[in-house]
Amino acid sequence: MWKRVIPFLVLLFFILLSDAVLADWVPGYLQDVLGSPMKMGLMMALSSAVGFVMDLLFPQILRSSGVRRLAGGAIVGALIFLSSMLTSTWWSYGLIIAIGMAAWGIYYELDAFMTQQFVAGVAARDQRSSVWGVVGVVRNLAYFTGPLLGSYLAVYGDRVVVMSAAAVLGIAYILLSLLNLPRKEESDIDFHGVSIREELSHWWILGVRVWPILLVSLTAGLIDATFWTTGTVLNDTLAELHLMGDWFVSAYMFPALFMGIWVAKWGIDSGKKKWAERLLLVGGVFLGLLGTIKTIPLMLLVIVLASACLAASWPLTDAVYTDLVARARRGRKHIIGMSSAALSLAYVIGPILAGGLAGRVGELESFSYLGGLVVLVALVLLFVTPRKLKLPQDEIQSWK
Repeated sequence: MWKRVIPFLVLLFFILLSDAVLADWVPGYLQDVLGSPMKMGLMMALSSAVGFVMDLLFPQILRSSGVRRLAGGAIVGALIFLSSMLTSTWWSYGLIIAIGMAAWGIYYELDAFMTQQFVAGVAARDQRSSVWGVVGVVRNLAYFTGPLLGSYLAVYGDRVVVMSAAAVLGIAYILLSLLNLPRKEESDIDFHGVSIREELSHWWILGVRVWPILLVSLTAGLIDATFWTTGTVLNDTLAELHLMGDWFVSAYMFPALFMGIWVAKWGIDSGKKKWAERLLLVGGVFLGLLGTIKTIPLMLLVIVLASACLAASWPLTDAVYTDLVARARRGRKHIIGMSSAALSLAYVIGPILAGGLAGRVGELESFSYLGGLVVLVALVLLFVTPRKLKLPQDEIQSWK
């Protein structure tokens, strides 16, 4: 199995590294161009809103698409995003930026479909949390390295940042052309057009049975969206106050470099949902403390502790989704779309919520408010989540 996983992870790393170089740069760039945290949040939310719409369409459009086609689509989406951002450094029109943000949203959804489908296809049930742990390490290595690289390149100007990200994406394209990934997925369902109403009906049928894990994803996504919007702006502010201030976002990313390995060695096969919720709870407690801390080194330590809990929760949540995808058969693309939509919704709400809170109470204090919300949600989930999320198999297999 690992002989198939490792080449895919190398490809995934370069796709994500290209994105990560820009992920730290984009919020600050948009805030400078657009003039306020709220406008920046709204523009960031546009990419997720487009992603949410794609989650409704992709399960029907891409029902027979294999990992290779999904990866190619993700690279094309990233290339359009890069081109738009580069163009905006000459002409900072809202339409040019909006096109780029829409392409960014499409890229994210194709990346999610690609990765989830690949893991479901290669990993046995008792190995899924381990594979997702390693995927998490690769993902977070890219997003730990990318901002550091982006900060270094930003000294040379915005265009150098974008063109460097494009060079990394070029490496990903070369790797894709060399790897033997599945081009198509076997499907016994004929394409009969796109119906958003039908897709929403499928989501409702599935959602009423799996809503606890969707809420875990939504909550974790809100945290991540806040760090990558308000957090990146705060990172720049703290860098002017303290030598270690520039490590705010990196402190959030650092634990994920080793927590995924710990989850992989843990190899948990049962109780994944409850463990994800417990870790989310503890992470929320640490986030709630941030607004009370005045020294930057202690602040970074608390972020590391919060992130360690969240970094362990992510692969367990993904493993639950992979279990559902493997069991759903005809409904697998709908499960992937619905799970991705939960994150898209988080990245719609998160930037707007974080930007609004930051404007009212300050960037740092907004993390404390978010931590309180996370604790409340996690406590409720621990009491109401069933031992097993059951799918309506007979109904799923009757879907056309």
